[in-house]
Amino acid sequence: MKTVADISKLEFHHRQGGQFRWITITTLLLAIGCILHLVSPSVAGITPNWTIATYCVAICLTKPSYKQALGIGLVAALINVLTSKSGFPYGNIVSEPLGTLTCTFIVKNLSSIRIKGHSCLPVLTGFFATCLSGGSFVTILKFVMDLPWPVYVYGMLPLVVVIGALNAVVTPLMYFPALRLFVSRGILDSLEEQEVTSDHSMYELKPSNDSLISMEHMSYIYNKQKTPVLDDVNLVVNKGDFLVITGESGSGKSSLCMAMTGAIPHYFGGVMKGMVYVAGQATTQTTISHLASRVGAMLDDYDSQLVAMTVEEEIAFSLENLGIAPDKIEAAITESLAKVDLTPYRTRLLSKLSGGQRQRLVIAGVLATNPDILVFDEPTSALDPEGTHSFYELVHELNVKYGHTIVVIEHMLEAALPYANRLILIDHGHILSDGDVETTLRYMYNKDVYKTAIPQVFACQLDLEKAGYDMGEAWLSTDKAIQALQSQC
Repeated sequence: MKTVADISKLEFHHRQGGQFRWITITTLLLAIGCILHLVSPSVAGITPNWTIATYCVAICLTKPSYKQALGIGLVAALINVLTSKSGFPYGNIVSEPLGTLTCTFIVKNLSSIRIKGHSCLPVLTGFFATCLSGGSFVTILKFVMDLPWPVYVYGMLPLVVVIGALNAVVTPLMYFPALRLFVSRGILDSLEEQEVTSDHSMYELKPSNDSLISMEHMSYIYNKQKTPVLDDVNLVVNKGDFLVITGESGSGKSSLCMAMTGAIPHYFGGVMKGMVYVAGQATTQTTISHLASRVGAMLDDYDSQLVAMTVEEEIAFSLENLGIAPDKIEAAITESLAKVDLTPYRTRLLSKLSGGQRQRLVIAGVLATNPDILVFDEPTSALDPEGTHSFYELVHELNVKYGHTIVVIEHMLEAALPYANRLILIDHGHILSDGDVETTLRYMYNKDVYKTAIPQVFACQLDLEKAGYDMGEAWLSTDKAIQALQSQC
C-alpha cells in the first residue's frame, strides 16, 4: 500500500453518472433506435438497422466490458423481438448479442485507427456488427424456415452486406452529434482528451482524527467548470454534533452536503482534491450504498425521494433493496415510524399526507437503515413557520434522545440555532467561520458577510451592544431575549 505525503495533492477524477453512465447512454440511444425503426421508411425494401446503429454508437461512446455488452445485446434483442416483422423474430436473441460483442471487440482493439484525427470506430462497428449480427440472423432464419439455398446465398446475405454498408454511413452520422452532446453535458470526454479515471485502492488513506466525518484539504470542481465549488475545506463533524451550515446561494453548501454522503465524488462529475473520511474510511475507497448505512440524507426536494404508494411500503422499499430479512424490515418500519410520530399513518396513502408528514416519512425512511449521521439540505424551505418549528423539535429529539449526529444546511436560522452547538459560515467554497453559534453569528455581523441570515432577535442584541449596552447571554431565541431583558429590569 502506498502512503500519501500531502493529502491536498491527491486527486480523484470522475465523470457524471459514474460506473452506470453506460446504462443511461445506451438506454437513451436504444430508445431513439426503436423509434427510428418503427417510423423509418424503406427504399426498395432496404432500410438501416437502427437498433444496431444506435447500440454501436453507445458502445463506441461508453466502451463497456464484454459482460456489459452482452447485456446491451440482450436488451436490443428483446426490443427487436417485440417490434420485428420477421417470420422468426426470436433469432434476434442470438444475433443481437453477437453484434454487440463484435462491436465491443472492435472498440477495444481497433480504437487507434483514425483518419485525419477522426475515429474510424463508428464506421467499422456499424459495418461489421451489422454483417455479423445480420448474417447470423438470416442463417437462423434459413434453417428455421427451410428457405432455399439460392435465396439465402444470392438474396439474403448480399442484402445484409448492403445494410451493413448503409449502417457504416448512418452510425458516424449519429455518433459525432451524440458525442458533442454528452461532452457538452460533462458526461463524456472529447475525442481529443484521454479519459481519466481514478483508483485509490492502492493508497493507505487514514484520517488525522477520529471524528465521524473529516474533510481534509478538500476541493472540488464540477465537469466543464473552471472555478472550484469547494476550495481547501477542512471540516470535522464529531459524534453528537448538531451542526448548522449556512451561506449565500451558490456558496457551496449543498456540495458540502453531497461530499458527506459520497455523491461527491461517486456520482457528480468532476475532480476532487484532498479527502473526505466517513467513520474513518475514505469516501473514494467505498461506495454510496455503503456510506448510506452511516450517513442518511434528506434533500431539499424531499418529495423526489418518495417512490411507493403507502407509508409502510415507502420505508420497506429501501430496506428490501438492501436485502434485509422480512422480519427485520417489519421491526425497522415500526421503530422508524415511532421516532417521527407517524405510527398512526402506517397504512395511509402518500397522496393523503400533508407536506410535513411526507417530510417526516422521508426521515423515517432514512432512519430505517439506522445511520449515525443525518444530513438535511435546506429542509424547511417549503414549510410554514409552524411546520419549521415542529421539524426542528423532531430533529432535536433525534439528536438528544436517539444519539444521531445532525448536519443541517440552512438559510433560515431562527428555528435551527436554538438546538445547534455549532454554526459554520461558508462563502465561495471557503469556510470563513466554524465555531459555536454565537461566535459565527458575531463574525457574520462584524465582517458584514451574509448578515441577512442573522436572526433578527440576535441582530437586535448586537445593535444594542454596538450602542453601548451589555445584554448578557446571547439572544438565540425570543425566550432568551425576554429572559435577558427581564434580568436587566
